Amino acid sequence: MERKQMDAIVRAVLEPDTRVQDEIRRKREAEALRLARQRKVALLMLAGALAGGVVAHLVGARFSQGILWGGIAGSVLGWTGVWFWKR
Repeated sequence: MERKQMDAIVRAVLEPDTRVQDEIRRKREAEALRLARQRKVALLMLAGALAGGVVAHLVGARFSQGILWGGIAGSVLGWTGVWFWKR
């Protein structure tokens, strides 16, 4: 076997396929985008829970109920915003 053939075989075995690398890169980018969206929703949910707690305290309602409903409202607002930002 010639030196060029050996080098070609070694290169073919050792170098990963570019299609596989592209697929792995696409999956990582999709995962990073999904995680960024979830973080935005979580931030809005926390802000909603805080606002709900404050409103419940001012109105005289149960504090835990205000946090719960504020968090739900923030989550709905967050997922709606993410859905619109995605488009």
